[in-house]
Amino acid sequence: MKKTKGGYQATHLSLLNGRLFHQLISREADALYSGEQGKILYSFWLNDGIRTATDIAIDTGLANNTLTSMLKRLEEQGLIVSKLCPNDKRKKHWHLTEKGWEQEAVGNRVGKHLADIFYDGFSSEEMEAFEDYQERILSNLRRGLLNKHLDDKETAHVD
Repeated sequence: MKKTKGGYQATHLSLLNGRLFHQLISREADALYSGEQGKILYSFWLNDGIRTATDIAIDTGLANNTLTSMLKRLEEQGLIVSKLCPNDKRKKHWHLTEKGWEQEAVGNRVGKHLADIFYDGFSSEEMEAFEDYQERILSNLRRGLLNKHLDDKETAHVD
């Protein structure tokens, strides 16, 4: 089998994309969040402004310890607020505030600028195909993460 480099390329794309997004967002006078916080806010914007920490971790790939401190910071900034889940008082739901929703316009503006750079020289068909492949890979990776606990239990019983 031919050696693949898709994982390396995906990681490199993510890092460069994140660095460029951070540079672009830092130039926005109206931005009240950092590039890393933008990943979390984007998760809210795509999902009606309500998320659990688990939802956000899955959406962003951020580790729980990193996520906890970032959620606290976003709450201190007045962009999100935590509320107890009405059905299960042990769980928290995070909600975007009006201020958090207002930042979506900034995110959209920066996102468009970043997309123009990211897809420079690509046809519409190439852009669509690339994003379809990414969705399939993300689905595979999410499924792999969710099945991890099952795999660990299965291998624990093998002698």
